[in-house]
Amino acid sequence: MGKNEKVDLAIIGGGLAGGLTAYFMAQAHPGRSIILAEQNDELGGNHTWSFFGADVSPAALELLKPLISRSWAATSVEFPRVKRTIDGEYHSIRSEDFNRVLKEKLGDKIWFSMTATKVTDTTVLFEDGSSIDAAAVFDARGLQQIPVNGLNGYQKFIGYDVTLQEPHGLTAPIIMDATCPQLDGYRFFYLLPWDQTRLLVEETFYSDTADLNEERISRSIKSYIERRGWKLKSIDREERGVLPIPLTSDAIVTSNAGEPVLLGMRAGFFHATTGFSLPDAVRFAEFLAKAPELTTPTARESLAKFRRPWLSRQRFYRLLNRLLFQASEPSLRYIVFQKFYEHTDDVIQRFYGGRTSWTDRVRILSGKPPVPVSLAIKNFSERSAIERIGSTR
Repeated sequence: MGKNEKVDLAIIGGGLAGGLTAYFMAQAHPGRSIILAEQNDELGGNHTWSFFGADVSPAALELLKPLISRSWAATSVEFPRVKRTIDGEYHSIRSEDFNRVLKEKLGDKIWFSMTATKVTDTTVLFEDGSSIDAAAVFDARGLQQIPVNGLNGYQKFIGYDVTLQEPHGLTAPIIMDATCPQLDGYRFFYLLPWDQTRLLVEETFYSDTADLNEERISRSIKSYIERRGWKLKSIDREERGVLPIPLTSDAIVTSNAGEPVLLGMRAGFFHATTGFSLPDAVRFAEFLAKAPELTTPTARESLAKFRRPWLSRQRFYRLLNRLLFQASEPSLRYIVFQKFYEHTDDVIQRFYGGRTSWTDRVRILSGKPPVPVSLAIKNFSERSAIERIGSTR
């Protein structure tokens, strides 16, 4: 027979957004009753989330410190014509550390192996007959579906945590190494050095299709390791993903009266160009934790206010996506990023954090465009882009 609980807050989905919201809320309001329900037996899935220190507030960074797996003082990028270091703290959270710390901090507030069958604004029903009645209900179960072709491109990747036979010599992450043949759109490698011999090697594509050629990518990652002069000892872990890179606002989802409040990727809360979701997940968790009283209707209203400036910034990122996917030849998309990395460290960090200012936007779009001017003009307006997409579908 299932269990039945009445609580202040129920969160369905123990991924990044759901887990962080429960964690921040429990730290801010230890007396508030919370249940975080996850259908698997661990939180966070199989992911690595990374962010610049400047992406979140100092108070939020302090709360995140126990979850952080590794930090570095700088990052770098490598392109055919640009190779540079970006000063500024960079942090990564591995899902195993996310799971471990949240289990320690939340304890019996977590319900594992619970599959929700019905979720409303006040109740949650589970497959085993359990139920929750809550003043506020949040749905953080990830993307419901990837938007259809034409309305988005894709960021897709496969990454290996590897152990090498000898030290690799890296002292900081390489967040983009695009000095490789450009296949299937914009292609680059992403490197996170965990210690002297262990690192994450990830091959990423900004592609027109969602297909992952696993066999080719596996060979490619191993070949990249060899080209770096490293000798592979073991592959210890694999992660993969396919994320939408939206060209229009269709990825943004809102909930209606009678429904739970949507969180994280389920609500389209991610950086439209980079696919990064941690900065937004942290900001909203921090925002909610400051609410003196929480119900589903008040949370929905607060979310609407929180989203307004975010939506304004996301329009700019979707414009960049249209320039990348509709105004650039796939094999030349790297030039758009190469030009971007000529900007100053603070412009780059604000971009990754989803905090691009009006001045930054002018800087990014100024000068000779890295795409044909005629195509740039055609794709500048989201409305005209939607009309053109519709005419070709």
